[in-house]
Amino acid sequence: ASVEQPGAFAAGARIAGVAVAGKTGTAEVAPGFAPHGWFIGFAPASEPQVAIAVILENVPRGGEDAAPVAATVLRALLRR
Repeated sequence: ASVEQPGAFAAGARIAGVAVAGKTGTAEVAPGFAPHGWFIGFAPASEPQVAIAVILENVPRGGEDAAPVAATVLRALLRR
């Protein structure tokens, strides 16, 4: 649901015709530094063939920044 539902935080990981399962988040780091944004997921959701983890250092928006990177890699791996 965090990828596929309307208004989902990880909507950037959507791939047309493929159900993607995943979760976004942030990881706090040292004081004075922006947190790391991340996305972790797999596809197709019902019969997984590929799993992925994307971590962007000091980029705190996992859903806006890391999820689209994951979608790009997943598309390439799934030949979509």
